Amino acid sequence: EVINQFQIFKQSEDDRDRRFDVTLLINGLPLIHIELKNRAHSYMDAFRQIKKYLIQGKFNGIFSVLQMFIVSNGSDTRYIAAAQDTKLNEQFLSTWVDSKNDPITSYLDFAEHVLSIPQAHKMVTQYTVIDSDKKVLILLRPYQIHAIEAIKQASKRQESGYVWHTTGSGKTLTSYK
Repeated sequence: EVINQFQIFKQSEDDRDRRFDVTLLINGLPLIHIELKNRAHSYMDAFRQIKKYLIQGKFNGIFSVLQMFIVSNGSDTRYIAAAQDTKLNEQFLSTWVDSKNDPITSYLDFAEHVLSIPQAHKMVTQYTVIDSDKKVLILLRPYQIHAIEAIKQASKRQESGYVWHTTGSGKTLTSYK
């Protein structure tokens, strides 16, 4: 289910009401939040707005189960695992790329590739990992997801293979998933 313009009422006199742009509910839980800006603004403005909401404690109650944030200005779209304000780091914003490594940046193309059913479900269930030591969620990068899908297809054909990539690219996590 998709909800838009969900209103969070102010919690103190120096606070103000806020409206979340778009939230995707899966089995009734808000698991994906989308913050949108117009093309005159950077997608980073949407990222900073999410950080502000986190600092203000707006993602609490049922919204504390969010697993994925998406920021977009229409032509530039990124995703990141949900985190506390101090742990939400812009260096983990990911651009979606297709299996040929072509970037998908338009919000409509992103929605088609990442937010369609069942892909959105897979993003928050199969391609999310909990790092219990750091107490953070990790959302796999597109190349990791494409590698997993390729391995699944090869396995169905009873073919073998290997995961090859540079140091620090997440091969262990990819292999785990």
